[in-house]
This record gives sequence, C-alpha cells and structure tokens, in this order.
Amino acid sequence: MNLVLIGLRATGKSTCGRLLAERLTWDFVDTDELVCERAGRTVREIFEEGGEELFRGLESEIVKQVARKQETVIATGGGAILDPENVADLRRQGFVVHLAASPRELARRIEADANTQALRPKLLGGAGYFEELQKLMLSRASKYSEARDAEVQVEGRTPEQIVDAILLLMRARRVMPLP
Repeated sequence: MNLVLIGLRATGKSTCGRLLAERLTWDFVDTDELVCERAGRTVREIFEEGGEELFRGLESEIVKQVARKQETVIATGGGAILDPENVADLRRQGFVVHLAASPRELARRIEADANTQALRPKLLGGAGYFEELQKLMLSRASKYSEARDAEVQVEGRTPEQIVDAILLLMRARRVMPLP
C-alpha cells in the first residue's frame, strides 16, 4: 500500500510527503523530481522546450513506475490527475489524499517562493496568480474529486498539523497499519 498526495501547486505535497514518509518509515518519491531527473531539465524547461504534452508523457511513465512500489509516499505533480491512467495506477495500491487550499492562499505561497517561480511553468498565462489559480482550480475540481479518497485543507495549518490530519484519516479509515 502507498500514500499518494495530489493537489495544486503550493499545497505542500512534497513538504508533507517527506514528513509523512519519515513518520511512517516509508520511502518518499516526488514525481516532478523524478521527471526532472529523467529529462535533465527543470519542469519549466520541459514545458518551454517540449510543451505540456512532453511533460505529461514523462510524468505518466514515472507514475506507472512509482505506483508499483509498496510503502511509499508519492507526491504527484498538480496535473497528474488529468490522465485517467495515472489515477487508476495510483489508486490501485494507494490511498489518495487531496491537499487543498484557496486560490488566494496558493497565490500567496507561490509569490513567496522564488524556486516555484523560477523552476515551474507559468500557470495559464496572462492573469495574476490568484485569477489563474481560480481558473485552474475550477477546471480540475472534478478530476481531484474523482481521484481522491480523502481531502485535507492545508490553509492555516503547519506541515506537521497536515501530517497529523492525514495520519488520523488513515487510522480512521483503517487503510494501512500505522505506528
């Protein structure tokens, strides 16, 4: 069994994923990091040089590989749920938790993180982060809803509080043994 974190950019999937893996004494993988390693480029460079189609193809290959693992916390890219095969692969052996926050909170986090701005592709183009995140959230809402087993609101919580909430959900749903 795996624990899979999905959600928009800046919801804390990687940060919380590392903490969860440590608490569970499981492995941790970040699909965006693995895509970058395989391509030898940042996410932004992949998008700029080959477009979203190239990135999504690489992402699907990585998702297929990591979904076969056991006792692994998997932090996915924000758009991994756009491909139904990715969702099926991740759900087959995974408990999928959607990390969610308001567009305003996500915009605040992105604006505060120079790495996100430098290494990630532009969102939808044109509008400010808040407006773009609103559009992105609306366009993906049903995909996140269909893919998830549970949702955790991250706004106003520390990474440790988010991890505690996820572990409580796992315990309550009896989806996997916990320490």
